[in-house]
Formats: sequence, structure tokens, C-alpha cells
Amino acid sequence: MDIKVRREYLEQAMALHKHQPVVDAHLDLAGEILMRHESGEREVIKKYYLDNFRKAGIKLVFSSIFVENENLDRAWENAMDQIRVLREEVEELPEVMLVRNKAELNTLLSGDQIGILIYMEGLECIGEDIDKLDELYQMGIRGASLIWSRKGALATGCCTAWDKCEKKGPLTEAGIRAIQRLEKLSMFLDISHLNDEGYEQVCRLSGRPFLATHSSARAVYDSYRNLTDAQMKALADAGGIMGVNGCKYIAGSLEGNHLEMLCRHVEYEVEKIGSAHVGYGFDLCDSYQRAKAVLEGRTCQDQDDCLLDHSQIPLLTAALLQRGMKEEDVCRIIGGNFMDYLKKTLP
Repeated sequence: MDIKVRREYLEQAMALHKHQPVVDAHLDLAGEILMRHESGEREVIKKYYLDNFRKAGIKLVFSSIFVENENLDRAWENAMDQIRVLREEVEELPEVMLVRNKAELNTLLSGDQIGILIYMEGLECIGEDIDKLDELYQMGIRGASLIWSRKGALATGCCTAWDKCEKKGPLTEAGIRAIQRLEKLSMFLDISHLNDEGYEQVCRLSGRPFLATHSSARAVYDSYRNLTDAQMKALADAGGIMGVNGCKYIAGSLEGNHLEMLCRHVEYEVEKIGSAHVGYGFDLCDSYQRAKAVLEGRTCQDQDDCLLDHSQIPLLTAALLQRGMKEEDVCRIIGGNFMDYLKKTLP
């Protein structure tokens, strides 16, 4: 049985989501837009996301640029296509704006628009050509992870969410140079999907606060996609933030106890590293997977996400309040922490 949210706590959560900035630090939005465009659809943000963003009070979404395995042979072209279609849709939608610097973040916070910040989920598209990071920066990309859950020219990723095996391999020399270039460009480093060995090196090498945009606590659910207590502490000590992941294979809600497991992750993280280092990074993929299925001529009815869509995010906030979390801590978690981080790190 999952948590039954009481009405008074849902009302309290909705009020917070209305008056406090809400951030989802990971969504494969650009890739979904590209696939739906290739299937003949248009206005993807408006059709599939805008109303749900509004219902949840979403103020900012981190949109990843993620290259699927089957597109690795043309990874740079695929990444450029994703950036292009995302920009096109944003330009055609007055309710949405791109966020690339502090000035645009301030404009976002003072107005009624919803912001999108673009970052790379894996840098397989650049190979060992670190200078391409400068090109990505000029395109408005403001962060990157070195690798997805696979081996690449810069690093080795951990196993996928549905596997259980340790992946060995250090950062490469090119990977170390990539971290240095990211820091020079003031682009954030995301360690989600990185293997444990690479994570240890990041902790030694990084001179700026890094993020785990969509990773949860390994002590709550034993997945290599989640962080150990020591990794969580290292991230917090560096001034970073971890976004609780909303995939059932990472949350561990395989019995349908989605809110319960999400709450357990958030509560454990707050207990271990403090509320200033915890946020939302749901990685909701069901809509993305349906788009991929349509493009491939098949059907997909699976539900791997803990939430049906973004409109249900206030249910988690309400559940946290109902279980006794302080409102000031909840405000940080729903978006305040990621906003504060960007105020400090954006150019």
C-alpha cells in the first residue's frame, strides 16, 4: 500500500508550489521532442508538458541532451538536432524561456514564464575533442555529465537501473581534461550515471560544487545508480545537490509504493547531509518511452515512473509534509536549493 495523502497536506503543498520556485533537475525533454517531430508531431511541450508544469507550479526544468545507443555513430549530429528542435519549440511558445545566465534566471524568477536549462547527459558526442565543450557553451549548454551508463572516451558509467553489477574503470586523461574545461567555462558537472571509481576521482579533482541531478540514496535502495552515504557526504561537502530520482527501478518502488519510497529517499538524504543538498530530479521517462515506441512502430504501455506526470509532484511534497518534514526544508527541496546553486554558478 502506498501513502494516502490527506487533503489538508495536499492543499499546503499546492500553496507552496504556487509561491515557491519548483525545479525538476532532469527531464529528457529535447530527445522526446526530436522523436515526436520525426513522427510528424509538433508543439510537443505545449501538448504533453505545459499544463502539467503549470499544475505543479514548475518554474524551471533541466532538459538533458541524451544520445541513445543506436545513435552513437552520429552522436554529435543527433545532439545538435535535439538542441535545435528544443530551441524551435521554446521560441514558438511565449510561456517558456531558455535560461543561460544569471540575468535570464532573474527575469524568470520575476515573471510568469517557465524556464528550461539545457545540459548534456553524457558527453559521448564530443569523443576526446574537449574543444567541443566551448561550442556547446556558445549554444547555451550550461552543464554536463561525462558519461551515461556505458563506457565512453571520457569515463565509464555505472550499470543501468535494472542491472546489478559493478562497472570498473577510471576517468580517462580526456575525461580529466573535460572536468577542467567544464570548470573553466563555469558549466556544472553532473555525476549521475558515473561509476564509483570515477566518482572518487571527481571528488579529488573537482574544484567547484558538482551535482547528482537524478540519483537517490543507495542505503534506501541498493542500486548503483544511487549514491552511497560516503558519496552523498562528499557531494554535500563540495556544496552540491542531489535530485531524488522518480524511476521505480531506482527508487525501489517495485510493489507500487511510489510515494513511500520517494519519501524514504528524501528523508534519508536530509538526515545524512541536510536539506540544503537535496532536490527533485525525477527523470520521468514514460512519455519519452512512448514517443520512442511510436517512432519504432510499436506500442508501449509500461509505467516505470513513480509519478504519472509532473502534475503529481505536489503529491510527494504533501507526503513529506504529512510525514513531519518542516515546511522550510520542503521549500528548499522542491526548488530553492537548485535555484540558489544556479544563482551562484551561472555566468
